[in-house]
Amino acid sequence: MIVIVLFRYLSNGAFYFTSFYSEKKEFIISEQLLKKYILIALQKSNFKKIKEKNNSFSAITLPTIWSFSELINIEFEKTDEEKFLIKVHSKCFFPLQIVDYGKNKRNSNKFFKNLDLVILN
Repeated sequence: MIVIVLFRYLSNGAFYFTSFYSEKKEFIISEQLLKKYILIALQKSNFKKIKEKNNSFSAITLPTIWSFSELINIEFEKTDEEKFLIKVHSKCFFPLQIVDYGKNKRNSNKFFKNLDLVILN
């Protein structure tokens, strides 16, 4: 257990076990369109069991040889008139998975790439 905590501390300064990645980006768009586009981007990212609740969405990924699955949480908050900050948090489903082999970051990148594509079209 001490080795795991030490590894996590040295790798990214975290003292907990589950590997995760968070990222934020700002968009200028109406709230109604933003919700619609987030949902489409989640579907295009091939995330499953998508749920919407107030100003957030949740989804999961399918298991791969690299991880059991990841939990994706997307929250957005209004920062200005028609400006929204979108926060993506991807974490491993299995609580003791300390290495994600970059999958959480790829989940975030995939979502933001698909969101950009949806907004531009």
